[in-house]
Amino acid sequence: MSKKLQTAGLRRRQERRFNVISIVFLSVIAFFQLFPFWLKLVDATHSPDFYPELGKVYIWFADFTLVNFKTVIQSARLFQAFGVSLLHTVSFTALSLFVAVIVGYVLAKMNFRGKSFVSTMLLTTLMVPGEIMLAANYKITIFFGINDSILGIILPGIVNVFGIFLVKQYMANIPDSVLEAASIDGCGEFRKIIVIVFPMSVPIIMTYVILTFIGTWNEYLFPMILYTTSGSGWLYTLQLAMQSFYPNFGGNADTYVRSAGMILITVPIIVMYLVFQKYILNQSNIAGLK
Repeated sequence: MSKKLQTAGLRRRQERRFNVISIVFLSVIAFFQLFPFWLKLVDATHSPDFYPELGKVYIWFADFTLVNFKTVIQSARLFQAFGVSLLHTVSFTALSLFVAVIVGYVLAKMNFRGKSFVSTMLLTTLMVPGEIMLAANYKITIFFGINDSILGIILPGIVNVFGIFLVKQYMANIPDSVLEAASIDGCGEFRKIIVIVFPMSVPIIMTYVILTFIGTWNEYLFPMILYTTSGSGWLYTLQLAMQSFYPNFGGNADTYVRSAGMILITVPIIVMYLVFQKYILNQSNIAGLK
């Protein structure tokens, strides 16, 4: 009996030691990730008339004010850019999710001639760097005449091969018996996707939505190429609006205002992640999988 108690005590000490090491390690990683953001936040709250000491790093609010946020919203037309970014991000995420779910389901649960060939060809496209596709996507927008509209940054790239195989690998774990039972009850393929497959795939779908939303919201290179060449300044996303915004308030005020703008364009991403993080690969959402 004493040996079992000693073994249990040793196991608890090992678990406690592992937890302490994990907490310390993750705390250090979190610090290095958040500290630059914190410095930028402190920078954004300085008064426009504040002059920092040479060589001094301010890690706390020295002359706190929110006037820089108001200034950048009014001067950089962030509300208009926010609307463009929101429309771009939501539309692209929804369309690419629709394609990923349909194609992922077909590749995971349906048998047809040439299935392996289609899968191989799709996987091959993952080997092509995204920068190489910029010229092709740009020519596509020119060909269809959407280079000066919001569709120019939404439609190219909605076939996300990484997302397709991410969803496909998850859907492959859904029991075939569940889908066969639905077929016996007269359920069609689209209805099975909506009623059965989609609810059972909520964890991977929410993971895909968060990753795609963040990546699309922060997209800069392709919108910059598309809209700076077409002269469609009214379609600038938040990133383009901030890049093209050169304040001229004198002194250090320009730096403070730009810092405030950078903070503002990250707020939607933070809010979105905080709201939906509980869905990321949450196995408790897999209803009826076992």
